[in-house]
Amino acid sequence: MKTLTAMVAAVLICTLPVFADESSLQQRVTDLEKRVATIEQLLEETNAKGRWKDPVIWRRIKKEMSSDEVQRLLGKPGRVEEQIFTTWYYHPSSKLHSFVWFDEGKVLGWEAPE
Repeated sequence: MKTLTAMVAAVLICTLPVFADESSLQQRVTDLEKRVATIEQLLEETNAKGRWKDPVIWRRIKKEMSSDEVQRLLGKPGRVEEQIFTTWYYHPSSKLHSFVWFDEGKVLGWEAPE
């Protein structure tokens, strides 16, 4: 029993500095989580370029979807116009196709690429 008590005491003494430095570890974890989130966002943006050209993805759009859901599907729009409705354009030069209309952040309609 004395040996077990001595072992427990040794473990507690060895881990004491870890517990004393818990706030430092928490800060490191928080910093790493931020870095991972940034890397994930960059990866998503890199993978999203040109994704809007895929007509299969456009078939997944539904009325009343949020703008966040559309952005996850198609990626960031090439340009945005705010008039009566918000329009996200994906084609770099044409306003005739590859756009999504929103009203108050919800999809009203869209036109897929030709």
